[in-house]
Amino acid sequence: MEISKVSLDIANYWRDNQYLTESNKNAGVIVAFDWLNDKLIEINTNIDLGEFELKYFQFDTFKNFIQKNNFNFVLGLRDGTISNPSDEWTEKLSNVLKSNDIDYDEYIVDVWPTPIPEFDIEDNIFTLRYAYDEYSKLDRFASNGSKFNEWIGDSKWSNYFEGSIHSIYVKRRVIVLCSDVGNLILSDEFSK
Repeated sequence: MEISKVSLDIANYWRDNQYLTESNKNAGVIVAFDWLNDKLIEINTNIDLGEFELKYFQFDTFKNFIQKNNFNFVLGLRDGTISNPSDEWTEKLSNVLKSNDIDYDEYIVDVWPTPIPEFDIEDNIFTLRYAYDEYSKLDRFASNGSKFNEWIGDSKWSNYFEGSIHSIYVKRRVIVLCSDVGNLILSDEFSK
């Protein structure tokens, strides 16, 4: 079993079955799938995009996705109260995009429980959300383990899930972009 493939299969199911409830069109969120051996133990949408992720994140894969879908601007939605993503991660993303004629900028959203604003987004802009959105089904899964446990326990992936394991163990992480435009793996598995 390849945990990257199962992670992407789950993300594709979410996309195909209207679990991606972003406030804006052409939008996505970065989701961490955390595994212990061959068991999925949790997902997370509020992930550190720092040192480890800088090393393993496939910036070129994201850039190719943006180009393939005819975007020339990425708008990051960040919660101004936290330093996520890190300055180093953001600089790397911005440099990769700009070296390929893709602009990057960020908008600071109000903190939870204020909803993510709906923007009048042009077709050439992709919105990458880092901030929590209480209306996102994925964010609710990530913030409330029992909701995710219930969903996956009733899914065809239930045999890959182990909900009683706590995150104190070293886990393997796969990062997936979950988006209404398409999903893609943005990191090979790495220890976290």
